[in-house]
Amino acid sequence: MKALDLIADIFARPQRGAAPDLRRITTGQLDLLLELIGEDQHAGAVQRGLGRSVVWTPPGTQKYVVTEDARGDKHTLMRLRAVDAAAIGMLF
Repeated sequence: MKALDLIADIFARPQRGAAPDLRRITTGQLDLLLELIGEDQHAGAVQRGLGRSVVWTPPGTQKYVVTEDARGDKHTLMRLRAVDAAAIGMLF
């Protein structure tokens, strides 16, 4: 399994009360996701944050913020879309 496969699986199931681009994840999902990101040779850039939180920028337009909740089991996965000027018609 690849990190992007796990992320697609997580976002495939809507969560009550969560924004479309935000998911609460379990500690097991957090552990597996960070492991998969670390194992992928073509994973893209990973910027470390506090604890085990990361900003992951794989190739493509999707970017991800994985946030560890050090006090409990309220970890989050946020999906961001990188928009460049050409994509929104503002090239010139």
